Amino acid sequence: MYGQLEDISLIIPSHVIQAEKLEDRFVLTGRSETYSSEDRPEGVAVLLDKSTLEMEALFRFLDVEGNLTGWVQGKLINIPDSERSIIYIRDELCKTSVMFEYKVISQVGLPEIITSGIFLPDLEEYPEGDVTRKQVETDLPKPVIISRTEWGARSPTHDYSPHPYYIKLTLHHAAGFSADNIDEGKEQLRAIQDLHQFVRGWSDIGYHFVVDKAGNIYQGRPETVIGAHVLDNNTGNIGVCVLGCYHPPELYCGDWLTDATTNSLVALYAWISGEYNYDPNVLRGHRDYPYNNTSCPGNNVYEKLSWFRDEIERYMELGGPPLEFIISRNYPNPFNSITHIDYQVPIDNHINITIYDIMGREVKTLMDQVQIKGIYTIDWNGQSEYGKSVSTGVYYFQFTSNGFSDEKKMIFLK
Repeated sequence: MYGQLEDISLIIPSHVIQAEKLEDRFVLTGRSETYSSEDRPEGVAVLLDKSTLEMEALFRFLDVEGNLTGWVQGKLINIPDSERSIIYIRDELCKTSVMFEYKVISQVGLPEIITSGIFLPDLEEYPEGDVTRKQVETDLPKPVIISRTEWGARSPTHDYSPHPYYIKLTLHHAAGFSADNIDEGKEQLRAIQDLHQFVRGWSDIGYHFVVDKAGNIYQGRPETVIGAHVLDNNTGNIGVCVLGCYHPPELYCGDWLTDATTNSLVALYAWISGEYNYDPNVLRGHRDYPYNNTSCPGNNVYEKLSWFRDEIERYMELGGPPLEFIISRNYPNPFNSITHIDYQVPIDNHINITIYDIMGREVKTLMDQVQIKGIYTIDWNGQSEYGKSVSTGVYYFQFTSNGFSDEKKMIFLK
């Protein structure tokens, strides 16, 4: 599994050319396949498994004329909650190279090589200075978003560039960074920021938003500024990443989107679309862009993109939640004084809620009027239409509206 290395680099396979144990250390030497001199990479990296933070990394480079440099010190970063690390270097030597070698020196054993990659320069023209945008009126609620301060983000290393317009929406998966709750999510956000800032050399985390498996939404860089998530296609493009790995052809990469993640993505993209005047049909996966040779966002997410576009549009047309008629069971149940019934109305409509006894006879009408879209609670105190207390027994309440009907049972005890 290539993981996040695939998202930040052009994968260049490599192989081990020598592995040896010296007196007090292990040394592994590897070599990449060749790449074009026109790539002019800003840096190179190697993804390792069964690695430790006590390793030393060295790199050297072959240029187009066949000259091989001396060994240069590289750096290492660990991927949380795994035995994986990335060794990397960003140096002027990289820009004239067509192949690189790397050497890993360890005191405790040899790591395994997963793959390697080169950091391509982003050739996109970025605008500079303040850019005003049309403010769009929207009634869609903004989802709850965990701020950069809350997850412990570092400041960007240099200034952002504002979006001059908003024309693209992109969905990613984290491919190796995963979280089931907020605490894990905060840790993974910090790790991704480390990867993007330290390894890749970007000013900040590349995504604008990240969503974990519990549906928690985290602010990456501000969505009003240009990100770093799609090579040569970041201007006007708001990028969202789901934590987890959703590409089952790869080993240990068979996640499926949870309902919580799915619901948060719909609500988030709908709010973004309303706030920044997007057509949801522009939503694409990372793999859809030219020159981005990646499986992201993984097959298990990619196959749902058409559904997401439709659902986001429906969410916007309905003005946000609630999206459908829902009536809950009454609570408490059984009851002896008063019980509550929660229900949701997705569009302004005539609502009727009526109580019947077990013989089907009408006992009391609780609601019979037009109600606006919203979430409501109505009570029944166990009395009939005439104000008399009903007998102990089983009753039903029926909810009808616009062709929708639902019936639930309740028990009244004196």
